[in-house]
Order: sequence, then structure tokens, then C-alpha cells
Amino acid sequence: MTDIAGMRAELDGLVREQADRRALREQQGEEIKARSHEYMTKQVQAAERYVQHVREMAQRKTKSGWSTDRSHAEPASAFDAEAYPGPGGFEPAPRPARDEPRAARRPRTAAEEEEDFNNPW
Repeated sequence: MTDIAGMRAELDGLVREQADRRALREQQGEEIKARSHEYMTKQVQAAERYVQHVREMAQRKTKSGWSTDRSHAEPASAFDAEAYPGPGGFEPAPRPARDEPRAARRPRTAAEEEEDFNNPW
């Protein structure tokens, strides 16, 4: 009989421990959820401040004449074609000729070849 009482006491202890662990896990989950909510709230507030700042900057630009609206830009007829030669008016500089052809270069020494072979780069 004492063996059954001991087993029952051990089982009760395990059930109690399991319930304690479940309560702790739920408590930690609630804390994590609360911290996440607080973090997301701060993120939303920061995003709202940023949007407000961008809107204020856009209003300042339009009031000071820095508008991004291009309806008041100069018409295309005001373009001075003589000042800008365009793609046809540009000639690249000729490439300099090599002083010596590849074949006429000094052959590499065995030490140079060995150094390149051992160099991982």
C-alpha cells in the first residue's frame, strides 16, 4: 500500500509541476505579446511622425518655389541645340597604340611562374 501512496504522491507532484510550467509559459506569452504590442505601437508612431515630416517638407518646398510639379517648366522649344551637340557631336579619343605587341614581351621566369602558381589570388 505504501508503494501506491508513494506513486500517487509522485504523480501529484508531476501534475503540479506540469500545471506550474503551463502557467509560467502562458505568463511569458502574455509578456511577449505586451512587449510586441508596445514595440509595434512605437513603430506606428514613428512612421506617422515621418509621414507628417515629409508632408511638411513638401508644403515648404511648394511655398518656397521648390515644387516638384513640372507644369511650369520651360517648353521644349527653349532647348538650345547649338549649346548641346547631342550624341552625334561627341568623338571619343582614339586609343593609344601599344608600344610592343604581346608576343614581343619578355618571357616569364620559372620563379615568376612558381610564384603565380602558389598565390591563391
